[in-house]
Amino acid sequence: MGRRGFGSIRTLPSGKRQARYTGPDLGVHNAPMTFTRKQHAERWLAAEEDLISRGVWTPPEIRAAKPKAPTVGAWISKVIDRRANRTRRPLAQTTIDLYRKDYRLRISEPLGTVLLTDLTPAMVAAWWHGLPSTPTQNARAYALLRSAMSDAVEDELIERNPCRLKEAGKPAPAHTGEAITVPELFTYLEAVPESRRLPLMIAALCGLRSGEVRGMRRRDIDLGGRTLHVEQAVSRVRADGHHWEWRIAPPKTAAGVRTVALPDMMIDPLRAWLKKAPAGRDSLLFTAADKRSPMIDTTLRDAHKRGREAIGRPALTIHDLRRTAATLAAQGGATTKELMRLLGHTTVSVAMLYQVADEERDRARAARLDATIKKATEG
Repeated sequence: MGRRGFGSIRTLPSGKRQARYTGPDLGVHNAPMTFTRKQHAERWLAAEEDLISRGVWTPPEIRAAKPKAPTVGAWISKVIDRRANRTRRPLAQTTIDLYRKDYRLRISEPLGTVLLTDLTPAMVAAWWHGLPSTPTQNARAYALLRSAMSDAVEDELIERNPCRLKEAGKPAPAHTGEAITVPELFTYLEAVPESRRLPLMIAALCGLRSGEVRGMRRRDIDLGGRTLHVEQAVSRVRADGHHWEWRIAPPKTAAGVRTVALPDMMIDPLRAWLKKAPAGRDSLLFTAADKRSPMIDTTLRDAHKRGREAIGRPALTIHDLRRTAATLAAQGGATTKELMRLLGHTTVSVAMLYQVADEERDRARAARLDATIKKATEG
């Protein structure tokens, strides 16, 4: 048994620790739970001693009779809400929707109604091995559960995270990504409908995401400066259990807000498009049939399918057009920092976060791309 100034800690045959002390009522009071680590038992005794010193102590047996810990489902919902409303880097609505979807489809049954304090490693393992064959979603669901349980440990709701599976990591992606050559890009663009050619060209030559392309406004195009500005993206978010609505918001990270130099071959198509696009600086360039709502993602994907069929690339995704832009830039001599700037990427390195790529270098990157396109055209 460990001796200390206030209370005592003894090791049980199971290896766990039991903490006890004599209270102001002269009665001996045991902790309502045992502890895996001695430090946790000491922390409990210190907290009890603090209650006594402040004159707010009540017997731990009475306090332990309060409502039980929340269920796994209630706790995950609380964690998501807390992260969505935090001051620093709150979750984007699209991420919130994804978390809730993963919980609903993968975690809620059978773990949602389990009390937080009753969740064991064996239960987590049984749940994991019973999941359907959807590796990516399963990995996301496990990551959400493990992260929520880590928060429960931090809040001292549980002593140890029950998510300890080593085989539950993120699986290798089924699609590793590919890029197309400039001659293939010409064939690709020729095959897509003319009304969808420009947004796909922007994705392939300027490295924008689909939502960023569809979120572009008149004000974001600077033909005089030969640049485009990425300041927002569109997405569909769940408004309630049955309806979805448009969300137009800045990119998720500060690096996502960027200026990208335009290659020569995009100037004339953009000028022609601006002549027929809806008026107003804040009007979207690429809209649905009503000329107001954003173009839906499936519209662009359907056009993309026609382009990839024309070049015999059945696995090519719209996101691969972004890889194409990065590959062409790298082949033209762009540095890693220039590629980060082009794509709006960040890294965990604090030094990288504070470095700023020179806009003139980005213009040089666009000029190198022009040279590659010109050479392919002449060939």
